[in-house]
Amino acid sequence: MLRAKAKSMKQADPDAPPPEEGAEAEDLVPAEVEGDLGDLLKDMGLLERAGVGFGREENFRLFLALKELLYRQPGLAEGEKIAGVKLWGKVIGTRADYVIAECVVEGRVPTPPLREDSDPAVVPPDDIGTGPTDFVTSSNQFVYYVTPAPGQAWTRLPDAQPACIRAARVVRKFFTGDLAQRMSTTKCPFPGTEADLLRAQIARIVADCRVAPLGHLADRTAYAEGGALDVGLSDEGSFLGMTGQALCELTKCAWVHAALSLLPQGRCQYYNYGWAPPDDQPGAQDPRKETNLKALRSLHLDDAGALGGAAWSAQVCGAKAAQYASAVVRSARWPGACAVGWGFHFVNFYVGSGLDEPGTMFAPAVTFQMCRDESQGEYSRAPGCSGVAGDLNLEPPPPPEEGQAAAE
Repeated sequence: MLRAKAKSMKQADPDAPPPEEGAEAEDLVPAEVEGDLGDLLKDMGLLERAGVGFGREENFRLFLALKELLYRQPGLAEGEKIAGVKLWGKVIGTRADYVIAECVVEGRVPTPPLREDSDPAVVPPDDIGTGPTDFVTSSNQFVYYVTPAPGQAWTRLPDAQPACIRAARVVRKFFTGDLAQRMSTTKCPFPGTEADLLRAQIARIVADCRVAPLGHLADRTAYAEGGALDVGLSDEGSFLGMTGQALCELTKCAWVHAALSLLPQGRCQYYNYGWAPPDDQPGAQDPRKETNLKALRSLHLDDAGALGGAAWSAQVCGAKAAQYASAVVRSARWPGACAVGWGFHFVNFYVGSGLDEPGTMFAPAVTFQMCRDESQGEYSRAPGCSGVAGDLNLEPPPPPEEGQAAAE
């Protein structure tokens, strides 16, 4: 039986005895592994047609790395099992990069509820989804693993925490590649390490940039009237696929969001902080309640903020063969986030620094006041100068000489 050899960070011991005849080496991954790998090479081929990706050689290395992750099952608690793996993208760091895998983990332990004596301001993370389409309503259905490069060890990221998501909206910091590094920020203290910041940014990118062609997903409930959201795959035979030209028509709702927006409190589902209606008003609603944007909304309705243009752009790749031309849509708010589609097949992908585009110049807050140098007499403030307006020369002008006009 064929074997696919995977590299390991642990070097082989040269003094170790050779394996017995007929025995399998420990660093070999079987050609057949249990679990869902999807068709990664087909996905990367579609991205390559759109000019996105890493090249065929690197794509095959990524395929072997994801296969090893599915086979090794690292970083799992008792009873957990990785059932599916897909490539999410790559975040570029200053000293090392993060190759990110999105995994479906079965048997996860649900998040315990908050204690009754806990601080009411503490917001718990999103519940762990159990259905195949709960990724629309939860930021913690999937588990994310990272590795510096294909062939090195995979590390599991923690679940997305609301406090980290709220702080990540303010913090602008390049990733270094060290998951254990503490975050030193000037605007606000970040409650965690670089691993928590990376997971928070992944949740934000997924909430804003996970998209699907129109008709691929269907809302089976009256969510607009206040019912619980239940988004599932469309009925068999109802989604007939779309051409590349049709997928570029954003104003005709060619693409829709496949994830709920994150609320200001850092969750997809609102947490009411223990609020209860008063006895005399049983039908009252929480005045602080936050609502998401409409589910499965079209991309052309997104607000670009201060960017001064559309939030998404679309173009056809390979127009010389129109019947095989794929469409690629790119996010202006998250440079590096894109989706490529053709026919029934589409892929979401991200490669970037993990930072959004605010549309304005980034100016960190000054943490201290500038001290003036008392030894510089020409900059001493005149007694009658308020410093609000007027002549910038703080010293009064010299008196005019006899026969000359006074200086203005």
